[in-house]
Amino acid sequence: MSFWKIIKSLNFKQLWVLFLWFLQHPLFMFATAKATYFTIRIAQKEFPDIHDQHNKANAFRHALWNLLIAKESAKFSSDLDAVLSWTKRITDWHEEFSPNKEMARLMDLHNNQFGRNKFLDLKEKSTETIVISLKNEFTNAVQVKHTSEFKNLENQLVYLEK
Repeated sequence: MSFWKIIKSLNFKQLWVLFLWFLQHPLFMFATAKATYFTIRIAQKEFPDIHDQHNKANAFRHALWNLLIAKESAKFSSDLDAVLSWTKRITDWHEEFSPNKEMARLMDLHNNQFGRNKFLDLKEKSTETIVISLKNEFTNAVQVKHTSEFKNLENQLVYLEK
């Protein structure tokens, strides 16, 4: 899904929330928009037309998205707790406005957290290095079938379907 298609899909309340957040955190919102744009471009290049399913490519995209939002936001704040808090807030909000079934939502939230955790290790690295690192993690992604499995896999990407 393209960045503009995502924006167009929002209802008035969702747009209002984004507008208010923009007023409160304009630089973080700019960083989020930029990171979202690049995440979609990279995911499409690496995994053409399959990164919107519940597969390893989707796990990669969610982790990359969180990592890039944090990386871009860190350009405007040295407070890493604030950066990670913002990244969690905006990506959790996304999961609320575009609801999935429980397992898909848990998968997305898990991979989002994975990306935020990886940010701490990769914050000084280039986007190219980040993509390579996540592609390495991608090979070790674990397929989950039950909600109870998520808690034991916090250091791995997870996916639902092959």
